Order: sequence, then C-alpha cells, then structure tokens
Amino acid sequence: MKIAMIGAGGIAGRHLRGLSQQQDIEILGHADQSIERAQEAAQRWGGRAYPSQEEMLERERPDAVWVCVPPAFHGEIEHDLVQRGMPFFVEKPLSADRETAEGIAEAVARAGLVTGVGYQFRAMDNMPELRETLAETPARMAVGNWLGETPPVPWWRRHEMSGGQIVEQATHMFDLSRFLLGEASVLCAAATRAPRAKYPDMDVTNVNSAVLQYDAGQIGSYAVTCLLDHTATVHLNLVCDGLLITFTGQSVTYDDGKQRRVVEVGNDPFLAEDRAFLDAVEAGDPSKVVCSYAEALLTHRLCCDIREAAGDARA
Repeated sequence: MKIAMIGAGGIAGRHLRGLSQQQDIEILGHADQSIERAQEAAQRWGGRAYPSQEEMLERERPDAVWVCVPPAFHGEIEHDLVQRGMPFFVEKPLSADRETAEGIAEAVARAGLVTGVGYQFRAMDNMPELRETLAETPARMAVGNWLGETPPVPWWRRHEMSGGQIVEQATHMFDLSRFLLGEASVLCAAATRAPRAKYPDMDVTNVNSAVLQYDAGQIGSYAVTCLLDHTATVHLNLVCDGLLITFTGQSVTYDDGKQRRVVEVGNDPFLAEDRAFLDAVEAGDPSKVVCSYAEALLTHRLCCDIREAAGDARA
C-alpha cells in the first residue's frame, strides 16, 4: 500500500519506524510547514518532501494518510482528506478544543470513511488477557496517575495550541479506562497552574485531579501533573475483588496477595495499530481498526468534560 505523512515531527517518526520496515508499504511523501523537516524525513524514510498537504496529495496518490500534527492544527487537514475520500490515521488528541473534533467526526460519519486514531495502549498484546480477566473479575475502583514532565516543544505549554495535559497527554489514561471499564461521567475535578521559572510562558494547568463514575458503578480517581523533570510514573490501578491489576506502558501486573504475575508488552503497539488501520483500508471495513475516530471522540469528550469541571472556561 502507498502511504503519506502530514507532519514530520517525532510522533510521525515513531510510526514510520515500524511502517518503513514493512515490505508491502511504499512511503510516497512527507508534508510539513517546515520544508527542511520534511526533507529530513524524506531522506531518512524515503519518499518526497512537500511544504503543504495540498501539493503532496495533488502529486502523490496515497491509499492512506497519517496526520501527525500538533492539536491546534487539526481541522482543515481532516476536512480536506474527507472531501478527497482519503482514509486517514490521526494521532491523538483529535484537537485542542471540543468543537473541531465534533465537526470532523460528523464529516467522517457522513462520508463513511475508514479512520484510525493513535491510542496505542489498546493495541498492546497483553490487552486481551486483561479484558478477559476483568470480564470474570470486574474492577470496582480505578486509581490512575500520570506524574511526568513538561514536554520540551513550546506549543505544548500553550492552552490554545495543545489543550493542556489532560487533553494532550493524559488522554491515553482516560481512553484506556474507557476501553476497560466503559463510559464515565465526571463527579468533580480541580486544576491549578503552579508557576515554574523555567517555563514563564506556560498557561496550561500543571496540577490536575478528577473523580469519575463509570456507567457500571465503578469510581475512578486520577492525579495528573507535568511538574517533574522526568516521567516518574504512568499507571492505572484496577481494584477487583481480591485482585489488584496494575497497568503501565510496559506491563500488566496481577497481584492477589499470594502471587504476583507480570505480563510484559511483547509487541510494538504503534505498528499493531498501524497495520490494523491498513487492513481496514484494504478491506474497506472500518471495524478492523484498533480505535476509530468516532470511538476516540468519546474519549476526547470525557477529557474536555474534565477540563470544564475543573473550571477551565477555555475548555
């Protein structure tokens, strides 16, 4: 299959690391506002460099496109792809705000287009066992923590560009909780912005907490911060009857007080979600993707609800 990339930053490279090794995939082009960055990507991964998606898509005829741009740049890109009838895989979050994602979702639904979204936790090969375990021994409580650093890219620190940590980063945790526990509503939330001398331009909140209730009755408590200079912990604890399950980005641990069993991630979840998307495109079957745009929109709504409950009028 022939593919193209819109955005030539680090997350695009993470997808290309696996895609470039697939013998049945041809990388046609890379479009980025920085032609130098697009040229670097083309030199490393193959294909041609373009300063705009319009120029790339007029010249190249990809079967599918990856959209890997900062949150605030979503909108026109996806609507253009929908009008062209071109399947696309978009990196999370869907947008920095609520309205942009809602508009894209409506357009995608009307077109019946195959789409995928990069919630790679869903694609880890230890997920099926985890979901089977929860079906037998349901979780009654969830406790999640994302205690990490402020990413170095300047746009991340600006609310209008990133949407803030809940929407841009911790969205992975909230998506995973939905994937495992079902839909949720916000009981309460709080957020504040602690000043940091090294980031005088930061206007996103960097201390966030939320309490959720899931439709099946479970309670979830979450703490999220980017005050550290390293990522200390990203985990989701699921408390079941007599069993504690702990998810991290590297493993799932089952602890019943007598035995502690660790199941490591054994695959590349980025490649797994990318291959599932390509399979869906080839088959014309949207159900084959790991996470569709419509499904990701439910996570985006939840994250926006958390922002609003915390009193962020810009949400």
